[in-house]
Amino acid sequence: MTRRQARAVSAIVVALVCTVSAACGSTVPVASRPAAHVGSAAGARDQSLGASSESTASEHDTVATGVDGRPTSQLTLPPNRSTSGRSGVTSPPATGPANHSPVTVGVLYTVNDGAESAGINNGNGYSLNQVMHAFVDSYNANGGIGGRHIDAVYAELHSAGNDYEGALQAVCATFTQDHHVAAVIADLGYHSDILVSCLAKANVPLITGDWDAPDQQDATKYPLFVTPIALVGDTRVNAVVSHLAASGFLQAKNRVGAIVEDCPVDERVYQDALVPAVRRAGLTLAATYRPRCFQSIQDYGGQASDIQGAVLQFNRAGVDRVIVVSEAAEANVVNLFAQGADAQHYLPGYALSSVAAPAVLALNLPASQLANMHGVGWLPSADTENTQQSPPTSTGSRCLAQLAKAGLHAVSNADYAYAYGACDSFAVYDAALRATNGDATTSAVMRALAAIGPSYVSASTVNGQVTVDNRGRIGAATGRLFAWVDGKFQYTTGAFPL
Repeated sequence: MTRRQARAVSAIVVALVCTVSAACGSTVPVASRPAAHVGSAAGARDQSLGASSESTASEHDTVATGVDGRPTSQLTLPPNRSTSGRSGVTSPPATGPANHSPVTVGVLYTVNDGAESAGINNGNGYSLNQVMHAFVDSYNANGGIGGRHIDAVYAELHSAGNDYEGALQAVCATFTQDHHVAAVIADLGYHSDILVSCLAKANVPLITGDWDAPDQQDATKYPLFVTPIALVGDTRVNAVVSHLAASGFLQAKNRVGAIVEDCPVDERVYQDALVPAVRRAGLTLAATYRPRCFQSIQDYGGQASDIQGAVLQFNRAGVDRVIVVSEAAEANVVNLFAQGADAQHYLPGYALSSVAAPAVLALNLPASQLANMHGVGWLPSADTENTQQSPPTSTGSRCLAQLAKAGLHAVSNADYAYAYGACDSFAVYDAALRATNGDATTSAVMRALAAIGPSYVSASTVNGQVTVDNRGRIGAATGRLFAWVDGKFQYTTGAFPL
């Protein structure tokens, strides 16, 4: 592959990731850390934080131990309820006086300039910039989030950046040192150890509306990393293997090849989840390949070169089923691998998840490769191109109406993913603050999230359902199998618990 070809492939991958989940990095320089559009300067600090705005080890440990020992509801699914609450949830009654002072919130999103500069168009009718600003404006025009005006500290992350982790370190400093935000609402789709750990040290919740999530180890270590529409990495891999084995797509006769992004979190998911899952299913793991960890736009070109090696190795090893282990870059890897495989007339089957962004892969890959893709999905806007399979939930309808008032109308899968992901991150925080009477201290918010989780109706997930585990972590509750059928990705089964 020539350098020019690698650059073209990279640009497509940038579009893939950022279209569905905005998974890209930042080039925000440290010198520009104080973000423009910060809310009213007077009272920019959350007055309800009190001592908890200063992180202490004991406060973090208290949050980490979970939610008053509440039992897991992982397999006991709440009904999809439409409620009168703004966030599609019935909040528990709050006690104490309500706090209606402004609350300072970090709002973090992606600017997809890497794809735009290459002329790639994946059908977006609007940008995440517009979506995130529209939600802030809508909440503020209607009494605020949880009854509190949002003093927003905006940070943009650019897909053309050359050091995502360094940029996110600067963003964290902006949020925690310059503005002392009460929480961060984000839609990135890029897995950042630095951002998660930095905000955790400052005792600041990070609420994301994309598909990124920690593995089981980091889920325990960083309970303030709130991922209400995603699956913990170990759970996701187990679901893909077990359900595709049960469907007959993965069989003992198959030779499985695993592509493991060479990041610490992905290596843990491979060792702790994929290897045992393959063994339990009676499958043969015939080959493993580790492309470099994606942390900059330059890494796309490097991954393109790396994955060509995977195509050669897997083809020679007789691999006929490919699975990817990557917390946020599954779409990148599948796109690169499938393009390389098609050039060699190599047609393996692919075992995917929602993180592969199948609806966007359909815009970039030949039908000869798409025809062999099957997966387990929990995000209809990413999984299915059949609009009858992805009607808006009550929360989704409200959020689409909020965006429509700002002149933003969803048309494509990517538009709906932008709308629903951002919707859930704002709506979950709104529900938590309503449950606490506006108390934005970290301990109060985390207790509230665990309490509201069972009745929260998501905009993004299958049937709007989420579940809460025994540590209070919210995540997607149900999944469906998808495949390429009649020239498009569609769900092929009903819903099942994840």
